[in-house]
Amino acid sequence: MRVRLSCLLPCAVQRLVSELARPALLDYLSSPMLVFEPVEPAEPVERWSIGTYRFRLLVAGRLPIGEHVINVQRTVADPEEVGTSPVVWHDAGYSDLIRVWDHQIVLEDFLGMTRYTDRVEIRAGLLTVPAWLFAQVFYLHRRRRLNRLVSTGFAY
Repeated sequence: MRVRLSCLLPCAVQRLVSELARPALLDYLSSPMLVFEPVEPAEPVERWSIGTYRFRLLVAGRLPIGEHVINVQRTVADPEEVGTSPVVWHDAGYSDLIRVWDHQIVLEDFLGMTRYTDRVEIRAGLLTVPAWLFAQVFYLHRRRRLNRLVSTGFAY
């Protein structure tokens, strides 16, 4: 199943690109709904790079639901790279419960603002529909938190 949610943000694409390169953004956007505790590497990284990151997932910071792997296939850290592709983030992730959690973030300039789109493909066998429903709520939560963060000038 697929999730596709977009929003228009009052900031430049380049500014959002530089923020997306920071794992701190994931923590901010996910909280308090989901908490990602680093497992491997054990210490949080300053910036994403191509590679695999393993996290322990906690719903509301309390209920463990297993491990999740963020498998970064593409991350754009340099705003100058944005012109080559609107996909600035691609995570071919998976978890203990979900075989495929393929997440892409697409950024497009729209009259000096940024059209931000989350595209997610989810495959989890019998858990696909519940995972898809959770993803709908989770990405709406993320979008609300992102809008708030942009409006404060990225004051975490």
